[in-house]
Amino acid sequence: MKAIIILLTLNMSILPLFAHQNEGDITYSSKKLEDIASLLPKKYLIDRDSIMTCPEICQNKSFVIEFNDKHQVSHLGISMFSKEIKVLINEPVCNFVERILLELAVASEQKAVLSMLDHFGIVLLKNGRKFGEGNLTSITAILNEIEDPVRFALSKDDKSYTFFWEYGRQNIFAIQFPLNRELITGTNKLEADNLLFDQLKGNNCANQSIHTNYQFEDADLITKDSVVFVRKGDSFVLSAINENTYYKKTADGYELIFDEKYPNESLSNVFMQNIDNNQLKIHITYSMYGNYNPEFEMKLNDFICFFKKDFKVYAVTYQKEPDVVQSTVIFQNKQYNYIHLLMIRAKKENIFQGNGILSASFRSNIPQHNINNLMGDILKNINHE
Repeated sequence: MKAIIILLTLNMSILPLFAHQNEGDITYSSKKLEDIASLLPKKYLIDRDSIMTCPEICQNKSFVIEFNDKHQVSHLGISMFSKEIKVLINEPVCNFVERILLELAVASEQKAVLSMLDHFGIVLLKNGRKFGEGNLTSITAILNEIEDPVRFALSKDDKSYTFFWEYGRQNIFAIQFPLNRELITGTNKLEADNLLFDQLKGNNCANQSIHTNYQFEDADLITKDSVVFVRKGDSFVLSAINENTYYKKTADGYELIFDEKYPNESLSNVFMQNIDNNQLKIHITYSMYGNYNPEFEMKLNDFICFFKKDFKVYAVTYQKEPDVVQSTVIFQNKQYNYIHLLMIRAKKENIFQGNGILSASFRSNIPQHNINNLMGDILKNINHE
């Protein structure tokens, strides 16, 4: 269990409700935000980033509205965190908490709140008692009680996040929710795919390539033969799909393999580490929601770099035909339990050309609970020993 605890001041900058509404129609980055906005008094839907008092929604808390660079509403919520706290902790998760508390606060009946909590797998607790038990029937009443000073904490395990606020005379309010991309981001598969497509097309990671000597203890490596040494990494469901990296010994230590004699190990290394192949490109057919299959091309190192920060990368590389190398690469987001899947097919000569182009199919935003179905597709392509 990982936990972060912060003494949080809820007195954030608050705008009085005097801003003008946008003369044109306000647009939203997701259907979820548009649905929530339809339940709000129109006077709160102003045309710029704002935090304002909202007595009709919650007497002692503020309402927050934020816009993205397309001037679409990208966030609506009950203001519970400063921007600095969000960046420090986890901005998407903090935004989710603010958004779901707003959604619950504007629900018309307790029955609707309980139905929503059950549907999303969310648990609300005050001093250990579940929402709906006894006189614990009002979200706004609970939120109105949370006043400075407040002790705030976030914890995470393999299945869920838990936030809690400690306030007053040892009162504790907690919200627990599953690691679920669609729930936390508030975007459906179509919206998530479109966003990722735009980000990939605009990506310029400027990733630095590495092809240098590493210093390892011999005990840290497993030798496959007299030339190839393996540094074991974690695996994903199957031992063949892993983070392994491959080296050869030099006078000064060990060097990552990128050699025509070892195409499988070389291509795996490209995804695990950066090799001196800055001109190598990847031509991607992106299988998006709704049978939309756009194609685009980008530097392979830029593609890898794009996912490096937030994803664990696993690969299995194999040859079923002479001089054709295939690789299945899984990008796993552990924060929200979903994966992206890249499947490459390339002639060996293209991998080792400075300006070679690899062909690949790409599927994204796959919930990890669908992994059994996914493994069946992957197993069809892997040679078994």
